[in-house]
Parts: sequence; C-alpha cells; structure tokens
Amino acid sequence: MDERNNHFDFDFTPIGQAIKKAREARGMTREELSGIIGYAPKHIQSIENEGQYPSIELFIQLITMFDVLVDEYIFPNKDHI
Repeated sequence: MDERNNHFDFDFTPIGQAIKKAREARGMTREELSGIIGYAPKHIQSIENEGQYPSIELFIQLITMFDVLVDEYIFPNKDHI
C-alpha cells in the first residue's frame, strides 16, 4: 500500500482573486478570456471566486497571460522582493 501523504491543503482562492483582478484591470470579461483559452466562463469563475484548482497548464497560462506573481501566495512566510 502507498503510504505517501497525498493530502494537499492549499487555499487557491487568493491566487484566483489575483487572476480576476488582473483580468479586470485589462478590461477583459470572462467570456472574452474563455474564447482565448478554450475553457467555459463558469470554469474561470470557479477558479477566480471559489478557489477551484486549475490544471497546471491552465494555471501557467493564466499567471503568464496576466503577469500574476504567485510567490507571496505559495510561500507566505518568506520575504518577497
């Protein structure tokens, strides 16, 4: 039996909110973003507002597209430059 601890307790909501803020700052709607990335607006809403984990591919696409820095969310106890 596999004894690894696969419990991952990470609140994605703050990163989702940062993505939403960056998207809105660019004047882009969820529907427009949906057309670009090929995911339903409801899925984008779930990521932004409900803390749903996106796939790693979508995560990288979103933070790259909107220049969202994630260090402060992933490593909250470190000093950030």
